[in-house]
Amino acid sequence: MNQPQADGYGTFLCCRLAVFAALLSAAGCQQPGPPLPEEAQAKLEELDAQGGYRPERIYSTNEVRETWKHLHAELDISFLAPSGSGRFPLVVYLPGLGEDATAGAFWRRSWAAAGYAVFTVQPAALGKVFWASDKLDAGELRATGRTYFSSASLESRLSHLAWALGELRQRAATPGNPYAVADPAKAAVAGFDLGAQAASALAGEAVKAAFPANAEFRFAGAVVLSPHVTLAEGKLDERAAGIAMPLLAVTGTDDDDPYGMSATSLRSALWQSMPAGGKYLLVLQGGTHDTLAGVEPGQKWKGPPSQPVPGEGSEGGGWLPWSGDDLTLQVGQRSGTAGARNGSASGPSGGPMRSVERPLRKRGPDVRHWAEVAGVSTAFLDLVLKGRERAREWLDRDAGRWMGASAELRHK
Repeated sequence: MNQPQADGYGTFLCCRLAVFAALLSAAGCQQPGPPLPEEAQAKLEELDAQGGYRPERIYSTNEVRETWKHLHAELDISFLAPSGSGRFPLVVYLPGLGEDATAGAFWRRSWAAAGYAVFTVQPAALGKVFWASDKLDAGELRATGRTYFSSASLESRLSHLAWALGELRQRAATPGNPYAVADPAKAAVAGFDLGAQAASALAGEAVKAAFPANAEFRFAGAVVLSPHVTLAEGKLDERAAGIAMPLLAVTGTDDDDPYGMSATSLRSALWQSMPAGGKYLLVLQGGTHDTLAGVEPGQKWKGPPSQPVPGEGSEGGGWLPWSGDDLTLQVGQRSGTAGARNGSASGPSGGPMRSVERPLRKRGPDVRHWAEVAGVSTAFLDLVLKGRERAREWLDRDAGRWMGASAELRHK
């Protein structure tokens, strides 16, 4: 029987910080990962006390990192799960372009500490796409996006994923194997950026990519972080009609497309076209693309080595190379983007978006956004995979009050 790692409110609150922060110093909640900057740690504790979502139990975690080989490709694998005996619902996480299997650490640690086995798969070559470049202009980024977001690339990634999930199922059925704590019969898929494209396809979006004929894995829900939506791929209503499973889409009003393929305003459009039933949309006010990557505070994002600059060049934006310091998500000290690269007359919720014609500036801390995505996504998983009614109540009633003007959560 699975047991929580701590009792009593004081230790519980300590573990709640571990859910968000992977704190090495949290008694009874030790897990891999660097400690948070003190300012971020204090802010997360404050936010939690104000009404953040609380899972039923908090677990310490173990992580396995391996390389699996499928055909001629190496697959970067990470498996982060509660320690101890028992079986836990499975979350399959698919990273973005340029990210390896350690990506999305903030989200993955939150889910694992809440009682989920998180299995991350990324073809190793995709994690190395930007290794040789410290600067890419707009044309190079656009060409890179067209290559890796293509139907052929998606089909290849789905083939690798289908094989990896079959391998995981076999290992999970072997007693004593580290993967045996995963319960593939209760599974959800989550993805960011390039992984979001695959997660949407697995959720039922009609795409021009063939699924492996022997793919038998079934998901009960999906979390799509920064949905990849382009009008060039066809009518949204037709593409979204088949998305019947519960789904949480997460975006931000400044969720700019590094590849110039999808306008910020389009990221919520696929959700709006989906049939009703268990569908949630979280929109972070001022939320950026790199925030949704789930990089732990103080760590570097491994995405494209460029960022859009509004008001310069074609389509409303030019490009500015990132420095190593700019890649670090530092509390109160991070350079940010301003506005939707392609412009928009309306925001994700139908209201006006902020003007794209504003100067580049230093952003404030992203701590509240980290807490909001972790809290809402964990509650969504608790509802879909564990049937927890408290999660439904929190999502439908308490989450909005807790987030205030910082974010909007919609449901249909």
